[in-house]
Amino acid sequence: MKIPFTGIEIRRATKQETSRVTAWSYTGARPVLASRSKPMLLSTVYRCVDLISDSVAVLPLKTYLLDEGGFKKEYKTHPAYMILDLEPNEDMTRFVFFKTLMASVLLTGNGYAYIERDRNLNLLQLIYIPTSQVTIVYIADKNGIMRKRYQVVGFKELVEPKDMIHVLNFSYDGIIGVSTLTHARQTLGIATKSEEHASGFFESGGAVSGILTVEGKRLDKGQKDQIYETWDERMSQHPNGIAVLEGNMKYQPITVSPKDSQLLESRQFNVVDICRFFSVSPVKAFDLSKSSYSTVEATQLQYLTDTALAVITKIEQEINRKVFLRSERGRIIAEFDTSAILRTDKAAQAAYWKDMFYVGAASPNEIRRENNLSRVDNGDKVFVPVNTQTLDNALMQKMPIEEEIDPSLSDNKTVNK
Repeated sequence: MKIPFTGIEIRRATKQETSRVTAWSYTGARPVLASRSKPMLLSTVYRCVDLISDSVAVLPLKTYLLDEGGFKKEYKTHPAYMILDLEPNEDMTRFVFFKTLMASVLLTGNGYAYIERDRNLNLLQLIYIPTSQVTIVYIADKNGIMRKRYQVVGFKELVEPKDMIHVLNFSYDGIIGVSTLTHARQTLGIATKSEEHASGFFESGGAVSGILTVEGKRLDKGQKDQIYETWDERMSQHPNGIAVLEGNMKYQPITVSPKDSQLLESRQFNVVDICRFFSVSPVKAFDLSKSSYSTVEATQLQYLTDTALAVITKIEQEINRKVFLRSERGRIIAEFDTSAILRTDKAAQAAYWKDMFYVGAASPNEIRRENNLSRVDNGDKVFVPVNTQTLDNALMQKMPIEEEIDPSLSDNKTVNK
């Protein structure tokens, strides 16, 4: 049975060594490197994939310990801290790992990483697995309920979902993702043909195709081949030059010129259309034809909220529900530090920390630490402006002074204490 849009087939799998005998597996059209290479030659596709994957890869992934009030504190002694933030596996840094994972998500629809654990079930490493080596299999348990498992090339046993990081792109069933290239197939085809047409036009020296006719006599095959060879040699050695036609030869162009076919306009439209599929502004793909300084600034904020946030959230949730033990859920979480994206925007960074300081949310040393500055003496206390105070404190200071009766006065006059 074929599932629409995904290119996935459901087939009955072979019997497993266990008592689970009923199984179906998701297999079928998984793009391999050869099928991805042609779209990736398009500069817009390359830029969008590179931008989104880099946006995730540059973010530090911190492990936090939550107290009963929900306040977070970095949990640097946890076994997963250095693995998630520095070296997910022995072959990759955090940057390389998440960039590769996100490129796989965008180009194939799915990103896989096997969770290797020690005997205490603590995280040892996250091993990236190419999409082409993974098949989703549904196995019936002893109660006849179908359970999802991952069949990985080279693995002797099926992998349970709790031991496999699976990040989906757009998905119709929530089980397997669909590549962005699949939805953009028609647009990519038009863009590829436009690039090939432009390349062929320049390779031919800007010449257009046509018919060379000879009036008055019939040419044999040898004479035609000689004319082809002479013409090609002349045009290849002298692009945009002049060709001398002998006798009664006549040249008639038959192709549409790049101007008439609106080649430049089509290529510019392809940039915008491809960016739509990746949810990236054309400005981020360096199409500055309709941009200004204010547009670039607004585009950065829009990208963070509309594109990067969704990608970051799906990775965080997948890691938090699978990497940490069930007993740790709710107490230990991993989150990306999104402030790293705005690290180069010094004005925004200064305004943020200024506001945090004035509301008593950050001490001077905390601000200096985040800006790679050394600790200062007496900088661990938080400050608030002296002209602000709590409402109950303000009311107490406005209350009148209590009056008491002095018993030494016979006329019972009152005095202020």
